[in-house]
Amino acid sequence: MKKDKVLSLVVALLMMVAAAIVVNKSVFGCSIVPSAATGVTEEAETVTASGEVVIHTADVPGCIDGYAGPVNLDIYISDGRIRQVKALDNVETPGFFKRAAVILSEWVGETPEDALLLKVDAVSGATYSSQAIITNVNSGLAYYEGTKARVASAMPWKLWVALIVTLCACIVPLVVRKKWYHTLQMVANVVVLGFWCGQFLDYAMIMKYISNGMALPAGLVAVAMLVAAFVYPLFGRPQHYCSHVCPLGSAQQIAAQVCGFKVHLSAKFVKGLDWFRRLLWAALMLLLWTDCLTGWMDLELFQAFQIESASWWIIGAAAAFVLLSTVVNRPYCRFVCPTGSLIKRAENIG
Repeated sequence: MKKDKVLSLVVALLMMVAAAIVVNKSVFGCSIVPSAATGVTEEAETVTASGEVVIHTADVPGCIDGYAGPVNLDIYISDGRIRQVKALDNVETPGFFKRAAVILSEWVGETPEDALLLKVDAVSGATYSSQAIITNVNSGLAYYEGTKARVASAMPWKLWVALIVTLCACIVPLVVRKKWYHTLQMVANVVVLGFWCGQFLDYAMIMKYISNGMALPAGLVAVAMLVAAFVYPLFGRPQHYCSHVCPLGSAQQIAAQVCGFKVHLSAKFVKGLDWFRRLLWAALMLLLWTDCLTGWMDLELFQAFQIESASWWIIGAAAAFVLLSTVVNRPYCRFVCPTGSLIKRAENIG
């Protein structure tokens, strides 16, 4: 390992830690602001002046995070029935959480005992956020009922499939360099990691892990991806995640095989596009460090894989880049991708 690459990795990590502190006010699970400023009461159960009981899931054992961070809820119980389930401020993607929040009314009017027996389904296209709501409501009600919350800590079976695909992408290319296998792996990345499981690295996910830590075993897929992205380059495997794991990068590589004709880009033009990528990344990092317009993290084109919840313009932009990939080699990866720019910065090549 070269010292300059280790130093670049440390610098990139510190840059993201600084962003996490500014944006999410926490780092590795430790809040840097007083609990009152985050809406957390430090009491799992309080009683209002009118006698209404309020369960604060932020302080209840067994609650889980959503896609980008904690999904804290207040559950109001009056006259033995649930009057309201209220979502507190969170850092979930607004579009996804708005879609997931429709299930908040599912428990209203039920007794806590009956509510614990309800089978509420996660919202398609907003699985992480809605599953966090379901689990946290059940944990809060179980706490209220005086029972031990039984939170499913086991990793869903489809994430085990995603882990297998990710490990194959991380390990097999080290020893197998057959074109047919590379194509097969790219297809698996797109279908399994992209459309089916929605597993990929982006700024929102990386910021979540830096701010809140990582729960295992569900985080094993992300661990493997992070190792491929940031550790492999230290051992002579630069850009391994981008070239062999990333579902959007894989989609562009598959598209490149469709057409034999390629547009020739002059070295000067390519250099100009690369400077555009660097300046764009610098501007986006500045927005994070100043806590201004941080919503850009939710606009990376990886979100297009979540078709049911992604905006049409994100889906359209992703489709346009994949189409362009038929004649230009991986244009989004090379000239736009903020996450790719972060990885390059950690490798000291961008």
